[in-house]
Amino acid sequence: MRPNDVMKVLMPLGLLLAGVSAHAQSTSFTINTSLERKAISPLIYGYNAYADGTNRAGWENQGGQASLQSLNLASRRLGGNSMTSYNWENGVSNSGEDWCNSSNAAVSAVAGAGNPSTTAGLAYYAPGAALVSFHDQSLTLNTYSLLQLPAAGKLPKDIVNLYPPSSCQGYDLWQSTAGPSNIDTARWLTIVNDKPASLGSLSTTPTLLDDFVYLDEELNFLIQKYGNSQTASGIKGYELDNEPDLWHHWADANNGSGTHPNLYPAFTTVADVVQKNIALASTIKRMDSSAQTYGPAISGYLGLFSLWAVWDGTQSHQPADWSTYNVEPFVSNSTGDRYRYNGMTMANAYLSAMKNASQQANQRLLDVFSFHYYPQASYSSTDRVQAARSLWDASYVEPSWITQTGNGFTDGRGLQIVTKLKQAINDFYPDTKLAITEYNFGGKDDVTGAIAQADALGIFGKQGVYLATYFGDAEGFVASGFKIFRNYDGRMSSFPEISVQALASNNANGAVYAAVSAADPSTLHIIAINRLTTAMTGNFQITNPVNFKTAQVWGVSGTTTAITAQTGLSNIKSNKFSYRMPASSVLHFVLKP
Repeated sequence: MRPNDVMKVLMPLGLLLAGVSAHAQSTSFTINTSLERKAISPLIYGYNAYADGTNRAGWENQGGQASLQSLNLASRRLGGNSMTSYNWENGVSNSGEDWCNSSNAAVSAVAGAGNPSTTAGLAYYAPGAALVSFHDQSLTLNTYSLLQLPAAGKLPKDIVNLYPPSSCQGYDLWQSTAGPSNIDTARWLTIVNDKPASLGSLSTTPTLLDDFVYLDEELNFLIQKYGNSQTASGIKGYELDNEPDLWHHWADANNGSGTHPNLYPAFTTVADVVQKNIALASTIKRMDSSAQTYGPAISGYLGLFSLWAVWDGTQSHQPADWSTYNVEPFVSNSTGDRYRYNGMTMANAYLSAMKNASQQANQRLLDVFSFHYYPQASYSSTDRVQAARSLWDASYVEPSWITQTGNGFTDGRGLQIVTKLKQAINDFYPDTKLAITEYNFGGKDDVTGAIAQADALGIFGKQGVYLATYFGDAEGFVASGFKIFRNYDGRMSSFPEISVQALASNNANGAVYAAVSAADPSTLHIIAINRLTTAMTGNFQITNPVNFKTAQVWGVSGTTTAITAQTGLSNIKSNKFSYRMPASSVLHFVLKP
């Protein structure tokens, strides 16, 4: 909606009015460019490759190469449930309970490696074909690659049935009895992190006839092809598997017992997750000491709470060894404050264990603490526009079972998952970075998706998150949420790299983020969000050494995903102005003296 032309009208307080309705609600946005200055990690502008669920392969995933390039991404992750079982030697992966516990070619095919060979025996694909396809595209897109490595313990050997029964549901087993099937124990290979010296040197074309897959051999394959992480083409980061809190746990209300109960037959314990993470991180650092390690990739709040991500509606359930870890200092850092971490005790125990192992190894084994965030209160448009506030805002109590009083989690308090985890890092393993390697607020087909996505990116930058990779369709209004930061004018122009203080007077109505660039310190970028379904007046007041005179404005609102130029400002006075923000909108202001 085009604001009225009011460039000649000045309010008594010197505010420049841009199409203000007398009945519109208002929110004040204050920006101070000298306060809270911190670098924004470009890696927060990322997504998970091949996670759109449409079976589009390679470049066609997420709408094709041009669509991907238009997002101006800075990082990509190849990870997810099926990557827990990806056998790099021949490209087979197992879908676990996501799809019939079927061993298949899903990862390789969707990654762009083509269809599996039906004439080469166990050699369905060349070694590492999916990894090569993924990283080659990252190099083309000039993005950081984060690659998930397997740690759970077993990998599939072959493909028995390319097409499991059509009646299969994600929580049903395809075949649960012994026999020539995808869950026959003879068809699983054992992961070994470090190949015994007695077996000879590491090979880039490993044998398919033994019972083992060596992860140092996988790393060697990648290093031989691309160089180590310090080279321009090398893979920079490795994640220590995926969602161990869901590998195998107490059966939930739908009789699901985890994502990989056949691959990992015993119930998951904290000690085993920690041991496997330490062992895999040690192998990564031995092979490439400068590569960054990410872990534990917990699936969400309940996993951070007590590892098992299950709750039956009245209580949570914990692994067998939980009593060993549900103790001080992990509960409250011996402060007695039960809500110091809002119950995320597993995070504390994990950080402490990785710190202790690093001290013993005389090298940092964990560079980045990673977790996943799928908000429990974002299914309606009303909730979605507020949902990202659970990452930081103490005043926002999301309407979910996590915050419900009496359930034993936050008991009516705001979740504050990012700020609480930052506190945990400071207390238990200082200088560890923070990453959200999967997240999704929904709303691809609704403008609220753009609001939630933009709000999340703003929070990631403001809160100092190191890397974030969206999981799902980075298209529609979700793409708009990316582009308002990374390609707002269609020429790859981006929100700059130095975050500055930006505050909204009413977080429920709106949000604001601001940044400047070291290369152009006289220009200020502001991204402002109107969460309301009605127009809102944004009253902006800026503290800056130099007065701004003009502003160009871009925005997204309504039913079109396009980011379009809005009416600009040409006579700003005393670094104050007002602007009519359309209903349910995100605006990007570029201010100049």
